[in-house]
Amino acid sequence: MNRRNRNVLCCGSTKVGSRGQIVIPQEVREKFNIKTGDLLLVVENGSHIKLLKQDILTKIVEKLGD
Repeated sequence: MNRRNRNVLCCGSTKVGSRGQIVIPQEVREKFNIKTGDLLLVVENGSHIKLLKQDILTKIVEKLGD
């Protein structure tokens, strides 16, 4: 296993509903402080899908501008 994958953890599972919605497990929402109404970005990375909190991406972009 390469170094990048050592921190990958399975945090639960979820089903896709008929309208394409998923439920993020409560423990994951609590760990990452995801609240109702938060904007999450869906990012494709090869065969993976990642969810990123929009506020984290905003902070990264702001630092790049400094």
